[in-house]
Amino acid sequence: MLDLDLRFTDTQLQALDHGIPLRLAIHVDGAIASYIDLRYRPLSRQYELHLQNDAAARVFVSRARLIAALDRIVLADLGASSGSVRVDLVSSALPAPLRLPALIDREWQLATPSRDWGG
Repeated sequence: MLDLDLRFTDTQLQALDHGIPLRLAIHVDGAIASYIDLRYRPLSRQYELHLQNDAAARVFVSRARLIAALDRIVLADLGASSGSVRVDLVSSALPAPLRLPALIDREWQLATPSRDWGG
């Protein structure tokens, strides 16, 4: 289990609350190891967390519970007993009108530091 310490901006959280899905890329030692998709379903008023290799999404009744679940992400097959991990928002997965702002606006950048594990 990795302690990712994800920090979302208000812009990202508002986008999620308005039904815009967010895709996060998990980089392990510089290479993309996995993706996490976050989504809000307004009609059912539920948040979803989908890991790349999972068959089904996990469902949450509140955004706070969704964010808390991100602290308990388990990545299989890290392939090393130590290394570094960082998480980025995948701007190319956003709707077309938001892609350019996501590349240049700091409000679209995750404020999540790179983390080391093992030793």
